[in-house]
Amino acid sequence: MIRTLFRITLLLLLAAAVFAAAAFLIPLFDGGQRPWVDPSGAGVRRQIDAARKAGAERVFPKRYAAVKDALKRASFEMTLQLSGYWGTRDFSRPEFLMDAAQASAHGLWRDTVAHQNRARVLAEDAIARAQQALDEGEAVAGASLQVVSVRSRLAQAAIQIRQARSLLQAGRYDEALELAGSAEAASFSAQNRNRAMLARFDDPQHLSAWKGWIRAAVESSRGPAGVAFVVVKEKHVLRVYKGGRHVRSVPVDLGANAVNQKMHAGDRATPEGLYFITKKKGQGASKYGLALLLNYPNDEDRRRFARLKETGQLTRRTGIGGLIEIHGQGGRGYDWTDGCIAPSDEDMRLLYNESGIGTAVAIVGSDGDGEGPFRTLLRRAERYR
Repeated sequence: MIRTLFRITLLLLLAAAVFAAAAFLIPLFDGGQRPWVDPSGAGVRRQIDAARKAGAERVFPKRYAAVKDALKRASFEMTLQLSGYWGTRDFSRPEFLMDAAQASAHGLWRDTVAHQNRARVLAEDAIARAQQALDEGEAVAGASLQVVSVRSRLAQAAIQIRQARSLLQAGRYDEALELAGSAEAASFSAQNRNRAMLARFDDPQHLSAWKGWIRAAVESSRGPAGVAFVVVKEKHVLRVYKGGRHVRSVPVDLGANAVNQKMHAGDRATPEGLYFITKKKGQGASKYGLALLLNYPNDEDRRRFARLKETGQLTRRTGIGGLIEIHGQGGRGYDWTDGCIAPSDEDMRLLYNESGIGTAVAIVGSDGDGEGPFRTLLRRAERYR
């Protein structure tokens, strides 16, 4: 009996020893007790950092945060198993989580790089379009009245384009694309405002009136006066006609608000109409050297002025203005007068000597020949309507 109990006890002890040995040795050979080759997740972190440098945090913020969370969960599981006793560890779950985190990080990096490459091309194109729109807007604004709101929009567009270029250099392509779009919109808004000021240079009714004044002035040069002048505001030129023939052209500066028809005193616009010289002023009679005084306002100017008063577009205290001359000290290359026509002093001497009291002077917005500067600007601006 005792011997039997001894044998049973011995067998139980032997079985326990075999079980214990198996529990220790089997995990040792199948690798279940050994952690993943990169237990700290350093490789996943490098992949996440590469995605961050590519711009993933800005481009795909939710995916970027999710990948970081996935790495945290995998690291936690790995730490949990590493802290367990030998034989009780199970690294299958942390290994699965680490693999999934690495795949997500790689996919995030790949998609970010692809997105940035596309966005860079789009941003470069958008900046080029915005710059073109700004250039067109500046050209139109330069040819028209300098309205504060228009200049403000163009200045805003210029600043946004500079910022967009800086963002492009920094690899922040989506932000550069957005700013370039805003700059293009601001330039378009400015152009839209100025289009109304230039539209009359392509208006058939205005062109017809202007051509009529030109014909009348040229015809007068066939008479006793023998000479006539035609000022084309759009082209900043004064043409000399003798005996009905065009003999010479001289460049002129105009009023600071030359793009518009003169409406009242102080608007600094050069008038448009068919005028004649009423007085020749020699040296000392004008602060701008030699001068030829015109009969502004003529009857049509007075009728227009009266209509503006009647419709409330001008106040009762507003005057019609006067003292419009062809005078010297021009040739500055920009419009600066208070509404007068200013050739250079050398050209002014010739005009002074050729003209007399009663010489016809047609001042027109456009001669309607070819594509004038303002009409060219209008055609280009059509693309941004």
